[in-house]
Amino acid sequence: MSDLFAQMWAEVKNLEEFDWAEVSRLGCSRETAVRYIRHWADAGQIRVSRIGRNGKRWYSPCHLPLPGPQPVSGEATPEGNMWRAMRLLRHFNPTDVAAHANAGGVEVTVEKARAYCRQLLASNHLKVRQTAIPGRREALYQIVEDTGPRAPKPVRLAGILDPNTGDFSPAKGGAA
Repeated sequence: MSDLFAQMWAEVKNLEEFDWAEVSRLGCSRETAVRYIRHWADAGQIRVSRIGRNGKRWYSPCHLPLPGPQPVSGEATPEGNMWRAMRLLRHFNPTDVAAHANAGGVEVTVEKARAYCRQLLASNHLKVRQTAIPGRREALYQIVEDTGPRAPKPVRLAGILDPNTGDFSPAKGGAA
């Protein structure tokens, strides 16, 4: 390709994460940036690091670790296994998630996967691709907010909500 292409790759390959707008800010048009990203992806030089709610994609060079905080310990958790399974499967139901998440000494039941899917649906991480028919088929889900490799974890907060002012005061300890 051109000298601009080589110049762009020299700058992009050192970025932790980027999108087409970041490449465009380095000195080319939007169309050129998109074309270069396609070329780098086809050549295996970059990979998708995350996808936003609106479908916007961020990329990272393959020779660098994925951006964002990495797990401190290698301990497998049910949420971590289920989140990884969901990120790898394009469309899934709770049975699929449970089947793929039973690894690393962690046991994930279909009920646990179903509850986790409901929680992620409520937090807008998932959307329903196909509704359930009770007794016939489970709901089919898809991730719409891929926030990264670390699993979203459900948290229950304990405290007092004052309906007069709308203020929330966490109880001592903060979690229930």
